[in-house]
Amino acid sequence: MKSIALIAALACAALPSLAAAQQQQQPLNALEIQRVHFLVGNVDLSNLTDRQIVQIKDALVQNVDRTAKETLIRMALKKK
Repeated sequence: MKSIALIAALACAALPSLAAAQQQQQPLNALEIQRVHFLVGNVDLSNLTDRQIVQIKDALVQNVDRTAKETLIRMALKKK
């Protein structure tokens, strides 16, 4: 019982650092930028928020057709 409590305490202590790592998204890499430009044309990808980066990366990996990906990316780019 003590070992379960210790594991739970360690997991709770690690949650803030895991959440911070998730919030600090890496910027789009060259391949992702190329895919976005292919899908929606030449758009400005500078000064994207972390949330926009996450939404664009999610749209790129979703198993949907090209039109759906384009729509998701355009919606993410409109939100600032």
